[in-house]
Amino acid sequence: MKPLYDEQVCSFLHYLIKKTTPFVILGVVYYIWLSMTHLYIPCIFRSITGYRCPCCGTTTMCVSILRFRFSDAFYANPFIFTTIPFILFEIVYNVYLSYTEKRMPLWNKILLGVYCSALLIFAIIRDFM
Repeated sequence: MKPLYDEQVCSFLHYLIKKTTPFVILGVVYYIWLSMTHLYIPCIFRSITGYRCPCCGTTTMCVSILRFRFSDAFYANPFIFTTIPFILFEIVYNVYLSYTEKRMPLWNKILLGVYCSALLIFAIIRDFM
């Protein structure tokens, strides 16, 4: 009988945690900073152009998710909010590729290109409609 948790799976999970922990810690520190000071990092693109960039509202969205205010999170950046599962998949998949020392396949590069194009289209529609 095969064990429930294979040694290779555990090794990958350890690698995934090792690679993502610094970003999680940074996010927690930034969240604590925001909670204490209410000082958000401003969007440079918006400061210069007056238009929202494709990622404008992401900080507000993340804070709203952490506070279980999902409608506020959706309103802050609907595109990124609805594609969070895809973003998480890409993070895990890219860590997996790094772990196995494989190159990103063409289908994934095309998928990321389509995603980035859709994100730009969303930003244009959001700013001009």
